[in-house]
Amino acid sequence: MTKRQLFWIICLISCLHALVHVFELALPSVQDDLKTHYESSDTVIGSLSSAFRWPWGLGALLVGFLVDRFGAPPMLIIYLAGCAMVCFFISSVPGLNSLFGMFFVLGLFASIYHPAGLALISLKTSPEQRPMALGIHGVFGSAGIALAPLVFALLQSKGMQWEDFFGVLGIVGITGAVIVFALRSYLSLGSQTHLPNSVTKHANGELVDEPDRDWPSFAVLISLAAIQGMVYSGVITFFKDESFLDTPLFSALFGKDTDLKSQRSFLMAAIMMFGCIGQFVAGRIGNPHRLEQQLTVITFMNAPFLVGMAVLSAEWALVSAAIFSLVHFMFQPIYNSLVAKYTPREHRSVCYGLNFVMGFGVGSLGAVLAGWIKDETTMNTNYIFAGLSVVASLFGALLIMFNHKIPSQVK
Repeated sequence: MTKRQLFWIICLISCLHALVHVFELALPSVQDDLKTHYESSDTVIGSLSSAFRWPWGLGALLVGFLVDRFGAPPMLIIYLAGCAMVCFFISSVPGLNSLFGMFFVLGLFASIYHPAGLALISLKTSPEQRPMALGIHGVFGSAGIALAPLVFALLQSKGMQWEDFFGVLGIVGITGAVIVFALRSYLSLGSQTHLPNSVTKHANGELVDEPDRDWPSFAVLISLAAIQGMVYSGVITFFKDESFLDTPLFSALFGKDTDLKSQRSFLMAAIMMFGCIGQFVAGRIGNPHRLEQQLTVITFMNAPFLVGMAVLSAEWALVSAAIFSLVHFMFQPIYNSLVAKYTPREHRSVCYGLNFVMGFGVGSLGAVLAGWIKDETTMNTNYIFAGLSVVASLFGALLIMFNHKIPSQVK
């Protein structure tokens, strides 16, 4: 495979990554409208988010086995078609109990993407290529996170409602499934899946060594993922409710006559776009010899900006939120490179699946925790999640201890 072919495959897979995060951010984007329509509380919204996130994480483990067995292309088609079908059902405005079930099923179909997409990229790239490839992949994912509230705000500006938003997502999902079906032969791993664990094939056909499997480090890594996943789900679910997204700041930025809901969506999208920068920077600086140190620093640096979002004036809290978005999303390329570093090729999809069981499944508890704190206390949730980021960085320190005496085998 040429470098040009590899680049376009990475771009295609990255587009699917963007879309899965649009599905993920659909609920946070419309949460104000859902609370009004169903006359519900923040605890209910947090529970709806968890109903999506638990299967999004837990389903990834089963999907990992299926990807190893049947290959990535058919699983990606099922992911797109399934998410589209559920979005069409949600657009029919079901009862609240049915909505819980639909978000659960949406999470199941969305869980297919990461084990399939990340395994494809990690198996088609060398250790040197991988951080940059995952950085591009991450840029698209962060763009998807930003696109969800942006698209909803644009639809709102045209007089459309939250149910129309899910109808549009259904159409996009079906279109994506057709495209992947047409290009499925280009996404096959072919004979690469039969290479021994210690060997990776470069895009130009050269073979290079990779490290052996390292299960203790992998166990620490996915524990870190669970904690950082709680930070992600807790912050992102209620991002539009944070104190710096208040009326005076919006009035200064957009004018007093602008609709508050649209303001929140546009501003959330703008802040999330900083995550694209973070993903790209992480892809550029990712070093196969220093991944553990880089992950630890990035994880710890979430904390001060989360605290800044809670204690600073609205304008400076907005700056802190933008920097938090940049730093937080630097995590993904580095972290996903470490998953590939510690795990065997023949079980790479399963290992990515287990990773997302922890990051998205266990991590979904952060949304429930944030909703409960907001309903039952006066505490700013960002203090809690800043503390969790510090705890997660301690697991990163363990990774450094486990690996600092081991000479790198990556060439």
